[in-house]
Amino acid sequence: MDFIDFDSFGGNGASKDQNLPQPQPALSLPITSNIENLGKRISSFSLTRNLLKFDDSSNGENSHDNGNLMNETTVINKENEIAEKYAKLSMNLLKKDENTSHNNGITYNSDDERSAGVHNIKNSENQTRTTLSTRLSRVLNDSLSDSLIREIFTNLEDKFNDNDLAFEELIEPGFQGSVARKKLRGKIENELIKNQSLVLKEYQPIIRQLRIIEDRLNKVNTLNKITNEKINKNYKFSNEFNHQVNELNESKKLLSLKKNLLIAFKDQFTLNEYEEYVLTTGEINDEFFQTLRKAESINEKCSILLSIDNPQLGLKVMSKSNQIINKSLERIISFSNRTLNNLYSLSRSRLSTLHKCLRYLKNKLNYFSSIVNTFTEQRSKVLIDEFLNQVQGNLDNGSSISAPSGKSQRSSSISSDHSNSRPIFISAHDPIRFIGDLMAYVHSIVVNESETISSIFTLEVPESDEEVKEFKNIVDDIIDKILKALSRPIKTRIDQIIASQTRLSLLYSIYNLVELYALMFTKQLPNNSELLLTVKQLVYSSQDRFKTIISNRLATIKSSNSAKLDLNLDLQPPEWIVEFYSDILPIIDQMTTDTIFNLSKSDHQEFSTLIVNKPIEIFYEHIKENNLIEDKRDNIIIKLNFLDLTLSKIMPITLLNDKAIEVNEIINELVIELTQVQLDVLLNNCNLYDYYNIVQMICPITDDFFDVSIYEPIKENKLYNKEDIVKLNDIIQEFIPNALIDVQQSLMKLNSPMIVTDVITNSSLTFVKFYEKFNLINLEYLQQTFTWNSLELATLLGVEEEFFQQDRLDSLSPSV
Repeated sequence: MDFIDFDSFGGNGASKDQNLPQPQPALSLPITSNIENLGKRISSFSLTRNLLKFDDSSNGENSHDNGNLMNETTVINKENEIAEKYAKLSMNLLKKDENTSHNNGITYNSDDERSAGVHNIKNSENQTRTTLSTRLSRVLNDSLSDSLIREIFTNLEDKFNDNDLAFEELIEPGFQGSVARKKLRGKIENELIKNQSLVLKEYQPIIRQLRIIEDRLNKVNTLNKITNEKINKNYKFSNEFNHQVNELNESKKLLSLKKNLLIAFKDQFTLNEYEEYVLTTGEINDEFFQTLRKAESINEKCSILLSIDNPQLGLKVMSKSNQIINKSLERIISFSNRTLNNLYSLSRSRLSTLHKCLRYLKNKLNYFSSIVNTFTEQRSKVLIDEFLNQVQGNLDNGSSISAPSGKSQRSSSISSDHSNSRPIFISAHDPIRFIGDLMAYVHSIVVNESETISSIFTLEVPESDEEVKEFKNIVDDIIDKILKALSRPIKTRIDQIIASQTRLSLLYSIYNLVELYALMFTKQLPNNSELLLTVKQLVYSSQDRFKTIISNRLATIKSSNSAKLDLNLDLQPPEWIVEFYSDILPIIDQMTTDTIFNLSKSDHQEFSTLIVNKPIEIFYEHIKENNLIEDKRDNIIIKLNFLDLTLSKIMPITLLNDKAIEVNEIINELVIELTQVQLDVLLNNCNLYDYYNIVQMICPITDDFFDVSIYEPIKENKLYNKEDIVKLNDIIQEFIPNALIDVQQSLMKLNSPMIVTDVITNSSLTFVKFYEKFNLINLEYLQQTFTWNSLELATLLGVEEEFFQQDRLDSLSPSV
């Protein structure tokens, strides 16, 4: 049995009520049988102290001196102090380790961490016990000093005296010595046991309490071990449970995500059965178009599915949605075609649905164009059939055209508008009436079709102004396509009539009719309408035909021999110009436009040139080719007569004012030329022509400036002498009295009296002026003058008033 000397913790003088340290696990201190190593083997025994006690208890009579007692007491106190010091250090270390073990009791998140914590705690406890055992062994197993050993052997010596055994027996090497030593050893061990038992009896209550505590601690350890096992088991279970819960949560999240994805996918990329039913079989209404927009949005969103690694899902979804969308489009197209083919049954609700269909199809040009083309082809065919019935007289094959207009239903047709009226073909013998009836019929078709198409394709509740403009363009386009079918037959019929006409008055009437209806169609049709362009082309055709007829007439006149022979010595204008202007000018005079036939300025100028300048050009060519009129004066006179007739015809017409001015300028040029011819006749008859040329060569005679000295070189001329001047005076006196009559007779064929007067006056005044100045030159250089002065000569020529007025003007002007 191992014994623990509790005096070593507190010493002999320690207080008994001092709290004992908490019991610790038993130390594994091996006890040897050798008495010499007893103090080293048993850490709870103090051999020295026990021996001393044994000595005191067994031999109370032995006493020592006070000095020895004091030394022993001092040594024991030092030992107690050292033991108490090391005990306190051990207790502090145990408390520190206990706190460390408590701090190590942390909740771990995994089995590995938990086991690692438990292993660390056990290692800490083992380390603590090892350290405590080492320190207690160092405290309790002190080495014996020499004095203490001497004291022990002294006490042993005393024992020898009291016992029967002799010291010599103890040291004998034989058998008796061995027996003696064994007996001594037994006595000592007996005494030691008695002393130790006394000591142990003092600690017996404490030992019992420690035993109880040990049992309790064992139970606590057992309970702790069981609890730790349960905790470890629960920890493992909770860890596994938490791990399973986490896995289930992750699975739940994944399933929830998949579920949400599937719900979103189903909502975004699929149509339910009801929606498929609405698109494939249901009624076409607002719900139908909403579902159709959803199907189209699914098709657009499939681009996301196509961008993934495996695009098969997107392709399948697109394939299914495309099938449904195509079926829906077929239903919309079929409904639109049926509605447009049967306008009689077009109610408000059906028209509203049709508008929704058109609004949807406007962004799908292929389908919208197919519907519009089908509708326009049907309407165009009906219009053509009815047109041919009206024009050709096939009344038995008439067909009707419905035309609902506005917000109410009404049934009308082209045939119903004309079935009770007289057909157009009946008035075919009268081209004007036929064209008027034809254009009136076409105008009624235009109005009827415009109202019909507008009522069908105009939205009642447009979404925006842009949509209104868009459908307005659609209406115009449809009207143009429908009416385009009439363009060719109308143009063919009217062009035939225009091409067959040669009378300008009829062509002008046709032109007025066509232009009137072109203006009316402009208010009904857009500017780029094919029918409107056709009617305008008819206007241009009538204008071109008018020009062509005039050009043909002028070409005929130009190449006509009778027109050339119409020129004779009476110098009068030919009859063809009178007939030509009698047909054309009344028509032009009726025009109220700014230009002829409302042509552009360049075309107006060209047309004016055709009817004014071209006849003059032809007339000049005829004069040039005619050999009968060789005299220059007669040539000028016949031209003046022709131009005077032309001017008198075109002057009252406002549209030809520019040409009238141009013709008047030509006439003035011819008048000047005829005046010069007449002056030459006067000079030749008076033999003054050569002198007139000589004077003009020296310096032209003008009214503004005249000086006789300038003409001094005339003296060098051989013709200029006094004898010839005297002869000239006789000739002048002989010719001048009858000159006025001769001049008047030579100009009698000139039709314009004003021109005759101008020619006579201007030629006579020029002759008188020359006569006057030439007379001054003669007086200066030949000292010879004519018999008559200039005033007398002017009187004889009948221009004395004009000469007098001109002379007054010359006198008022500053002289040079």
